[in-house]
Amino acid sequence: MNLHLYTMKKLLCLVVALLACSSGLQAQNKSRGLWASLSEGKQKKVFVSWRMRKTDDVFKTTYKLYADEKLVATLKDRTNVSLPLSYKNATFRLEVLDKQSKLIDSQGGVSCDPAFYHNIKLNHPADVIWSDGSTITYTPNDCSAYDMDGDGEQEIILKWAPSNSGADLKATAPAILDCYKLDGTQMWRINFGPNVLAGCRFTFLCYDFDGDGKGEIIVKTAQGSQDATGNYLHTGPAATADHSLSSINAAGVVTNGGQEWLTCFDGVTGKELATIDYWPLFDVRSNWDDRPGRKDGATYGHRGNWFKGCVAFLNVEGKAKPCAVTVRGIYTYSYAAAYTWDGHQLKTLWRHTSDVPGQGIYGEGAHSLTTGDMDGDGFDEIMVGTAALDDDGSLLWRTGLAHGDATHLGDFDPSNPGLEVFTITEYGTVAYDAALIDAKTGRIMRGFRQTGGDTGRGMPLDCDSTYAGSEMMYWDNPNLIACDGTEIAPWRVGGAKNSSINYRIYWDGDLLDEYHDRAHIDKWNSDTKTWDRMTTLYANGYGANSINATKYNPNLQCDLYGDWREEAVYWAQHEGDYYLVSFTSTRESQYKLPWLRDDHVYDMAVTWQNCGYNQPPHLGYSPVEYYKALKDNPATAITKPLETASDHVRTIYNLGGVKLNDNRVTPGIYIIDGKKVAVK
Repeated sequence: MNLHLYTMKKLLCLVVALLACSSGLQAQNKSRGLWASLSEGKQKKVFVSWRMRKTDDVFKTTYKLYADEKLVATLKDRTNVSLPLSYKNATFRLEVLDKQSKLIDSQGGVSCDPAFYHNIKLNHPADVIWSDGSTITYTPNDCSAYDMDGDGEQEIILKWAPSNSGADLKATAPAILDCYKLDGTQMWRINFGPNVLAGCRFTFLCYDFDGDGKGEIIVKTAQGSQDATGNYLHTGPAATADHSLSSINAAGVVTNGGQEWLTCFDGVTGKELATIDYWPLFDVRSNWDDRPGRKDGATYGHRGNWFKGCVAFLNVEGKAKPCAVTVRGIYTYSYAAAYTWDGHQLKTLWRHTSDVPGQGIYGEGAHSLTTGDMDGDGFDEIMVGTAALDDDGSLLWRTGLAHGDATHLGDFDPSNPGLEVFTITEYGTVAYDAALIDAKTGRIMRGFRQTGGDTGRGMPLDCDSTYAGSEMMYWDNPNLIACDGTEIAPWRVGGAKNSSINYRIYWDGDLLDEYHDRAHIDKWNSDTKTWDRMTTLYANGYGANSINATKYNPNLQCDLYGDWREEAVYWAQHEGDYYLVSFTSTRESQYKLPWLRDDHVYDMAVTWQNCGYNQPPHLGYSPVEYYKALKDNPATAITKPLETASDHVRTIYNLGGVKLNDNRVTPGIYIIDGKKVAVK
């Protein structure tokens, strides 16, 4: 293949990453995320931004912005603009036009927020008087985001954490879930009662599981759980349950025989839709050992009680459909199950058991889950830690690196086709402190030296412009490391001297990652090799409180609204009231990328971000490499192939209908720049 076709192929493979494994965001197609706010800093402007969608033509889609029906910007190359302060009281409207100047989308009625942060007032739950007479209070904890009511705007789903919850083993006050619209309207509240452990053991899954354009919630429940109508659960095994009974003993352990369920709730009303038995029940085996030297049972049973879950697009009758996946077990025995919701029934798709040391996912678990199409077959795999399950629940691969606290999935190394996994380890007996792994095969591409202890934290982020791909940082190595293994420079410098290796974020708009930790954002200076403080996320008078103790997590990080940069959501208390505060970048960007949730890996990451020890979302492609490919072929025009040799195809809508097979250009005859070209 000549150089022109090679570059075209590179561009197509990058763009197909945006389209592969359709994310099922039917309802969210209605919104362009149009947002306006006053800018950060002393020199105030009105900053307006909106979404590019994956179906937009990369070069020819036009965005027209109106203020009080006056055309103020016509753009093709970016999705944001700064306007004079005189527009702060204007009402904005966006028109999106195709290459024939035909209107394909619009959104209006948007006014300007008075700051670069947006406050959502919360309905604070009442205190609980605990059995020892102490008062248990609630603070805002993990969040997720999804269009629950089908109006095109994402809602925020919030988990309230009682003050007696955390990573330690103990009984807790009830877990509570709220759903809020961005304007602060509360849609519903679900109280999970005394038999569901709160804190990081509680995971909730928000997605459109049945394809009706509205979201549902799938989560672990038990007797005593009430839906948003105030009724105790009453379908399936809950129909004959005694909701006055306890399944949790004083030590915080699910007692043998205690009822455990999985429930699907309506995303608009919070009403119970269906309840089935959770699998496996805690007493699946007596002496289910949880960590070396400890055994689960009536006096321990900590990690075995964690509800870990994620959303994955699995093979349901030959089609990729979103399913709820649950995993029980981390350090030794591990069990996984996948469930479908078709709008009427909650059904088991498959179950996986790993109860033999050295086999399956036994002993390879992390405190979170990660999903994506790791082998390129159009269906998702589930990465449980240092091992992965295939879309049918069978083992895809295991590394033998055992448990580690953090795992990451994305396109970190441009020299390696497909996705990569970056993981850290906990035991000095395994080969490496950290490893970069080929996501398709489990091959360890790069192992980093073993120093003999619990690595604790680690993360990849593409922050240094002088090295290809992502850089990596982890606790047991003082240096920032390029994906080829080059040790670049010490990373505990500048603004990140006191660091928890928390999150990465897209903030300043230059296609590289910024470092997000402890409610501040830092920029790696590729010349001086140090972190420069960019932004401290503090809402004037409201604050910005992180969550999950030493993890210093935001409540949520995702692309909520505006252009492709991410919002960081923290909680605040002001004059006795509680708020979620969503911070957004108001720095102009000369680049445009599709809404980040149009990328499947990122979309799935938002669904599992609240699971266990929170990890940041990553894209399934590199924005830097994507723009390199666009620059190489700014005028490439590709039309439908005259013939094709493949039946299993994916379609690139915004590049003229080229069909691909497994991320390669399908053999056939193509019209490229007006000429017939044979691709073999």
